Amino acid sequence: MKRITLVLLTAVALLGGALAPATPTLADDGKQTLTGLFDSGYQDKVRPLRAVFTPTGERTWDVVFYFKFNGRDHEYKGVAEGGLLEGTLSGRVENEGGRRNFTFKGEFKKGTFKGDHFETTRGREEKTGSLTLKG
Repeated sequence: MKRITLVLLTAVALLGGALAPATPTLADDGKQTLTGLFDSGYQDKVRPLRAVFTPTGERTWDVVFYFKFNGRDHEYKGVAEGGLLEGTLSGRVENEGGRRNFTFKGEFKKGTFKGDHFETTRGREEKTGSLTLKG
């Protein structure tokens, strides 16, 4: 009887682990890739977006946004602060030549980030669109 009880308890424990919701995991190098869409507010087009976050500390990240705009590939690089699953996330990136700076800010809810991006022009932020990201 003890052996049957042990087998049943082991089976229940294993089954419970198999049914537990999957938790997102980081790559071996700590990078987290999120994908989504961004609306640049230009020509009413929503475009695919990929963001790679590399941890630099607790809730701080280097970030690279990869996307196409006007038929060209772009990589905007910068930094971000916040969580990648829940809560707020914000950051600052610049274009390839470093001539244009953008900020972004928003919030994760149930694993999906929804936020806005802003271009810094003449010392003030102007909203230039929105973005969504998901792991």
